[in-house]
Amino acid sequence: MSRTLKMIPLILLAVAAGCVVYSLNPFCGKDKVVELKELDGWWQLTESCGENVTDKNITPWRISGGQITSYDTANKPSEFKAAFFKLKSSCFADMTGDSSLNNAYWNISVIPMHILLKVELKDNTLTFIPLNVEWFQKAGNEQVKMLKYVIYESNPKIRIYTASSGEWEKFLENNLDNPELFNQKQKVVLKKIQSENSGK
Repeated sequence: MSRTLKMIPLILLAVAAGCVVYSLNPFCGKDKVVELKELDGWWQLTESCGENVTDKNITPWRISGGQITSYDTANKPSEFKAAFFKLKSSCFADMTGDSSLNNAYWNISVIPMHILLKVELKDNTLTFIPLNVEWFQKAGNEQVKMLKYVIYESNPKIRIYTASSGEWEKFLENNLDNPELFNQKQKVVLKKIQSENSGK
């Protein structure tokens, strides 16, 4: 179900290679998008891709509606648009870069594309978990074979998925119980320090 992609500059693909599952299309239809007011506020980054960062004095992230202002481990800011949606009992964020400011998180969406994060909120802890790119690239992966994608001609590991929103929804619903679908080792964890309506 793949085609070769030649038009995207190699310098951009070098950033993308092997890091994140990218989609040209949203991971859900507009009818699935929901508001998650409980996420609005300021959040302190405590874990980034498996690294404890509580001692790095990182500026708190701000979430307001569908806008996320993030700070990476070097304390560089960048902004994202997030479309939150639910499938079965799970919640997700369809993320796209929304800023000329670039930090480590923005760089992985520089092409720019849609990336998907599973959203878990428990008490005052918010966790974002990306799709598992290694599982998507696993040889003989029957679950992924029906998702259309293009590849960079000199590196078959670089895939840009062209599946429709409806195809993504069906794929996700069929694989939500698969423990390999999301990569826990690359999760981002934040602790809420202030709600949106309490001021800063």
